Amino acid sequence: MAHYFSKQQNVQSEEMTLHYQFDGSMFKFISDHGVFSKNHVDDATDLLLKSLTLTSGKYALDLGCGYGVIGIVLSKHFGLDVTMVDVNERALDLSKRNTTLNDTKATIINSDGFENIEGAFDYIVTNPPIRIGKTLLYELFDQAISHLNQTGELWLVMHKKHGALSALKHLNTLSSAEVMTRKKGFHIIRAKKR
Repeated sequence: MAHYFSKQQNVQSEEMTLHYQFDGSMFKFISDHGVFSKNHVDDATDLLLKSLTLTSGKYALDLGCGYGVIGIVLSKHFGLDVTMVDVNERALDLSKRNTTLNDTKATIINSDGFENIEGAFDYIVTNPPIRIGKTLLYELFDQAISHLNQTGELWLVMHKKHGALSALKHLNTLSSAEVMTRKKGFHIIRAKKR
C-alpha cells in the first residue's frame, strides 16, 4: 500500500477544492487522493501555522509540502522566499498548481527529505511524516538542523501520543528546542541552531 510519503500514488485521482482561512485571508487548494489530509487542512498544520512567530529572515523550506498549504501561507502571508519539497509526485503537481491558484511563488523540488536540497534556510517548517518511524524521523530532524542558517529555526508539530516529548529531547541534543504551543495533545516545537 502506498502512503502519502511514497513517490508514486497508485490510487485513482479524484480532485477536490478546499478552502482555508488564515489570519483574515482565504486560501484555495486543489487536493486529491494519495496526499496527506486530502479533505481539509488538518488541525495540526493549522495550529502550527497559527503558532509561528517569524521575526526575521527571508528563506524558508516547507519540508514534506503535500499539496502546499504551509509553503503557500509562508510565501503569501509571511512574505518569505519559499522552497517546497516532497517525495510524492502527485503532491508536487498539486503544489505547483496551488501556488498559481493562490497567486504566489515557490521553488518546488522532488526530494526524499534533504536528498536534493542544497543550501541553508532561515526557517524550516514541517508537519513531519510520523509514520516513517522514529529512526528516519530523527534523521530528518538532524538534517533539518544542519540545513539551518546560523540564526535559523526549525518549526514542527507533533502529537504527544506520537512522541512529541521524546522528539523534543532528541532535538535538544543538537539544538536549543522548546515547546511553543500545546493544544489537544499537539505540541508546536521550535528548535534553534546553537
